[in-house]
Amino acid sequence: MNRKTKGALAVGAGAILLLGGVGSYALWNDTEDIVGGNITTGDFGLDCGTGGTWTDVSPTMIGGSAINPLEDLMVPGDVWKYSGDCTVTATGKNMKATLGVNLGTTNVPSDNFVVTTSVNGTDTTTTPIDVTNGQELPVTVQVEFKESTPGTEDTNASVQVSNMKITLNQVRPS
Repeated sequence: MNRKTKGALAVGAGAILLLGGVGSYALWNDTEDIVGGNITTGDFGLDCGTGGTWTDVSPTMIGGSAINPLEDLMVPGDVWKYSGDCTVTATGKNMKATLGVNLGTTNVPSDNFVVTTSVNGTDTTTTPIDVTNGQELPVTVQVEFKESTPGTEDTNASVQVSNMKITLNQVRPS
């Protein structure tokens, strides 16, 4: 093969590589707007106000059901319940959530205490619920000091509820 043929083949191969191997090159092109506008995110939040109350819901109790966590002391077998209404802010599609409780920097002292959160009797720490904007959720947080607590374990222990926060976490629908 002579030099001119080799040179022509090299130029042709280079042109094919520049074109991306497609074999053709279009000079015309066009663009078109699509229907839409701006994509805007929704909003999500929870407002529980200050109107909640604590009551003693123990299976057996002495001295009435009103509780003040700052003054009253729990003993094994006690079950105390916080009840309050929380208003949901949930704008957008595909809104489901779990509801839990955050006790702040002080954790529950031991396994002798059980803390649960529910809405209308549903354990919302594990079961997602549908939420809508402006919805009022009747929230319950229950703290149980197990009756089976051995000896003097957890005497003078503290479950800090003064910094308790109800948490609403969006989850994807399944």
